[in-house]
Amino acid sequence: MIQIAMYGKGGIGKSTVSSNLSAALSSSGKRILQIGCDPKHDSTRLLMGGTSIPTVLNYIRTKVPEKRNLHDLVFTGYGGVCCVEAGGPEPGVGCAGRGILTTFELLEQLGIREIPFDIIIYDVLGDVVCGGFAVPLRHEYADAIFLVTSGEYMSLYAANNILKGIRNYDHASARVAGIIYNARGLKHEERCVSKFAKAVKLPIVASIPRSDLFSKAEKEGGTLMQLYPNADTTSIFKGLAEYVLGISCGITPLFPAFPLTELEMESIVLGRNIAEERCSYTPAPRPEQSLFRSPANTAKHFLTKGVKNKEPLHGCALAGAVTSAVNVTDAITIVHGPRSCAHILSNFLQSSSLKEKVRHGVLMADNRQNVVLPTDMGEEAFIFGGMDELRQCAENAISDGWNTIFIATTCPAGLIGDDVELAISCIKKDNPGVKILPLLVDGNLEGDFAQGLVEGYRKVAELVDMSQFPENGWVNIIGEKSLSDGEGTNFRIIENLLSQMGLKVNCRFLNRTNLEKIREFKKAQFNILAHDDDSNLVLRDFLIDRFDVDFFEYPFPIGFRETAAWLNALKQYSDAKLDIEPLIEVERLKYETEIEKYRPFLRGKRLLVNSYSRRIDWILDVAFDLGMEVVKVGMLKSSTDDIIRSRYTGLFEVEYDYDSEKRQGDIRKLRPDLVLSNYPPAFATEGVHHDSIPLVPEVGFDISMKLAKRWGQFIRLPATEGWKYDGGESE
Repeated sequence: MIQIAMYGKGGIGKSTVSSNLSAALSSSGKRILQIGCDPKHDSTRLLMGGTSIPTVLNYIRTKVPEKRNLHDLVFTGYGGVCCVEAGGPEPGVGCAGRGILTTFELLEQLGIREIPFDIIIYDVLGDVVCGGFAVPLRHEYADAIFLVTSGEYMSLYAANNILKGIRNYDHASARVAGIIYNARGLKHEERCVSKFAKAVKLPIVASIPRSDLFSKAEKEGGTLMQLYPNADTTSIFKGLAEYVLGISCGITPLFPAFPLTELEMESIVLGRNIAEERCSYTPAPRPEQSLFRSPANTAKHFLTKGVKNKEPLHGCALAGAVTSAVNVTDAITIVHGPRSCAHILSNFLQSSSLKEKVRHGVLMADNRQNVVLPTDMGEEAFIFGGMDELRQCAENAISDGWNTIFIATTCPAGLIGDDVELAISCIKKDNPGVKILPLLVDGNLEGDFAQGLVEGYRKVAELVDMSQFPENGWVNIIGEKSLSDGEGTNFRIIENLLSQMGLKVNCRFLNRTNLEKIREFKKAQFNILAHDDDSNLVLRDFLIDRFDVDFFEYPFPIGFRETAAWLNALKQYSDAKLDIEPLIEVERLKYETEIEKYRPFLRGKRLLVNSYSRRIDWILDVAFDLGMEVVKVGMLKSSTDDIIRSRYTGLFEVEYDYDSEKRQGDIRKLRPDLVLSNYPPAFATEGVHHDSIPLVPEVGFDISMKLAKRWGQFIRLPATEGWKYDGGESE
């Protein structure tokens, strides 16, 4: 069996050539299968008496897998030629290329390879840019490839692009059968095709003249072989059939693909001397810059460090956007994509609540994972578009009483180009009281998790009531790590400190807050960042730009020194009249008492710190107060920060891009007593204590005392557990 692929520019006559070639081949007694790979599904009409046959993709939509049968898809036309049409979605929706892949997979599953065809002809849409339409170029499908072209420049340009696609698959191997010249009757047309064929080192295997017979045969619903068997034009297809049979017997040679560059195309086909034109080219005066000013040019972009620096993706923008949206407790989020995406996100969101229970003994009420709905896109939606599934999912949510809906897009929805905003406009027309906000992140096409968070924040900000004015005594909390296992505890600590200053929390943007609080966002006197990492700084800049709001200078404080300084700064910033010195003095005595208790065990001990966060003074404060020696700080490569921020810089060595191998080398060289890491090693180095640094540490005064106590207990334990000696004596 030999497989032939017919490629060429759309509308160049591939289907006519393929059908007439199949008819000519069938007259030689060969068993032929022609597969139309174009959504127009008109490749086999001439063979089928001018009628269209059902397509594979429509069959998939209407027939459940266990009832599918190959006989429903293969139809017999003129000369016994077997015909199959792949079909495709309506223009402008879905992914026709994915449909080609699905068609080929289904035909193989149903056993088409078991039928003893002599020749299979694939009639393919001419766009090899799409991976789906390039499938017939693969070795398992195409033994020989014909290029159908006229002498028009764009037709030859498409043929050259197809040669580039073949070259990408084959490099220098030979699979190109030649050029089929289908004339349009243009002046110098044959000369252009000949020059191109010579340049790409391919033979013109058939020259088909422009003839009224083709239109007559089409009106009568048949091939030339069937209707005009003795015509001169018919003899061309008989000769082409002989050429194909020669290939199948190994007599006729095949050729490698040698595509031209664009400059070579213009020079050879159009006869233009590019070098001379460049020398004589005088550029036109540039238009005034003011002509280029538009909202698209002047729009501000709020990009995270990872996106700006084009770093490898740290997570998925979809997950970040959904994490923002689900923290609006009286809204629901539709994930437009496969069910698996929504399932993974739900488990991801639920894990933070479970970690809170394990670490802090508190299981907080958390329905975030329960307000994620999938549109459940499957293979059919990838091909024909998922707009119906999206509209149905939104209608179901509205029927269940949801009046605010976020729609977040996954990679498949973005890749097939589903017009989510059009769907939203249709849904809102039928449901005018419903608020629907699109999160068009397309999986990870918009960036990583942090960028997705920012995009989610920006969309939620559209719900803010712009008519609100600030009121004294109210603050917003901005950018809490809602997935952190300690975020609930941290909020309660900060809320308590604020209440002692006479301040109340207005809106947590965004963490378990409702639409009313979001609408009242501008009611706050000022805003406090929970963390001053890169994504939160981007969020801060966006909120200042959008709402012209004020921000307190410092993020949530960690440890005794930071918390005392934070309260003093906050007192001045908010103009509070309360005396906070007694509170700070009580905490100072507690801290100093705890430090004195553990200093005897930790004085002179050597400490190595290995951290993602560049903000580590809350660790260093305790270490230096205990009299420890900080031998080195190794900073892991971070997607959120750049340089270390510490008032102790200069008292120890700092190394960036610090990995586990460097850490192990320094442990052997520096011999620290205690190593702190965000991710301690699975197997500790002999004689060294390891402890973890939480990615989101506890805020407030108490963490300093907890660190001193924890390290004091660690250092008094054996560095190597006794069971490791397996009954032997320890050294």
